[in-house]
Amino acid sequence: MAIDFETANEHRGSPCAVGMTKVVDGHVAGTWGTLIQPPTGLSHFNPFNIAVHGITPAGVTSAPGWKAVLADIMAFADGLPLVAHNAGFDMSVVRAASEAEGMPWPELRYTCSQTVARRTWKLLSYSLPYCADAAGITFANHHDAGADATAAAQVMLAAMQSAGTTSLDGLLEGHQIRWGWMTPAGEWSGSHYRGHGARKPLPGANPNADPDGALYGATVCLTGKLTSMTRDEAFRKLAEIGAQPAENVTKKTDILVSASQTQLKPGDTLSGKAKKAQALLEAGQDIEVLDEDEFLRRLHS
Repeated sequence: MAIDFETANEHRGSPCAVGMTKVVDGHVAGTWGTLIQPPTGLSHFNPFNIAVHGITPAGVTSAPGWKAVLADIMAFADGLPLVAHNAGFDMSVVRAASEAEGMPWPELRYTCSQTVARRTWKLLSYSLPYCADAAGITFANHHDAGADATAAAQVMLAAMQSAGTTSLDGLLEGHQIRWGWMTPAGEWSGSHYRGHGARKPLPGANPNADPDGALYGATVCLTGKLTSMTRDEAFRKLAEIGAQPAENVTKKTDILVSASQTQLKPGDTLSGKAKKAQALLEAGQDIEVLDEDEFLRRLHS
């Protein structure tokens, strides 16, 4: 069961749309989705988010609230585990929106198609358009929640075929990826690759940051001008979450944020730094390029 959320603003507790795609016996068996009225106090729409997904305040005025939507999500999932592309983001939406409405978290088991894609293909970017392209999937309407959920499901099916397995458990075990989970008691654990062991904080970064954070322990370089914040703000936020901001792409760089593009997709013209990242990737370095939206999703995932 694949799921995708879009949010009204930078706060994870501001879902404004959800899409879900059910897979049975290796085939898409149904889809469901709805716009969402974000929780009170978190309902403002950031211009950056509107530019990404096209949803406006007027579009959600008659949409159901989070309590009703979560009940529908659980009913449609019907006990199946969830898959999301960058599950750290989507599952943080579930937790934050529930907390904003004073509700307990649901009981969920989940995994991440982005984490699986990293173990399946060697790509310049693991954004959904790049992963769909690697999987041979025709994919349009990125950031439409329903389209993204279907693409995530298809990426997982392609990864399963590549791994020669027909089960999610077999796929995750083969790639040393643990299931993520959350409980109504407020306990949770993310879905992560187990092979590298614990990542270490970097000099100058916050040693008390969450080691399960998506960018923890990563050296991150920015190119171009961010829309959502200044470069200084981005560098401060990176240090707070245990990452190391850097000015230039080097052999130590793990992530390059290409701020010149809101959405990065195969075939786009690459900046000079992105071309250098491509060359390092082809030389064997583990390096990835993110667009600004993907960077923001990972910043607090």
